[in-house]
Amino acid sequence: MSIRRSTACAAALLIACASALSASDTTFVSQGARVKVFPSMEGTNPVIGEVVQLTYDTLVIVPEGNGSAQTFYPGDLRKIEVSQGKKSNVGKGAWIGAAAGAVSGFIIGYAGGPNDVCTELGCGAALAAVFGAGGALVGVGVGVATSGERWVEAELPPSPPVALNVGKDGSVRLAFSLRL
Repeated sequence: MSIRRSTACAAALLIACASALSASDTTFVSQGARVKVFPSMEGTNPVIGEVVQLTYDTLVIVPEGNGSAQTFYPGDLRKIEVSQGKKSNVGKGAWIGAAAGAVSGFIIGYAGGPNDVCTELGCGAALAAVFGAGGALVGVGVGVATSGERWVEAELPPSPPVALNVGKDGSVRLAFSLRL
């Protein structure tokens, strides 16, 4: 019987750990974060700004530019995304540009045929190197121009099991939450 009990305890421990691990990949919104808020109203553009106030049931952001603070409630939101910073495409652009330039240069050099200076293969290789370097420089420029911001879907922080809130009008609210 002790083997069955040990097995049952081990299984319960694994299930508890697995449920904790599955929840750990969730990104939560934090105060001061740059967010993109998608209101639930159809046809409404997303609002991008900085979180200035945050509770489990209220999100207040100041939109970028010169907008005034906007308050959102969980029921008003379709989706929230948090910025993970800028993503650079410089390396990708350089590789694509170099490959495209090298292939183009080789084809042009090889198609030109042999001449007094070089053989077909030699001309193709020489132009592949030159065009590849030029293509890499162009690719770097394109990569810099196409760099963008990375966004990750996020959630408001979970509500505490017990919360006591005092409203601006002096009212007191006691809230309980139970997760099943």
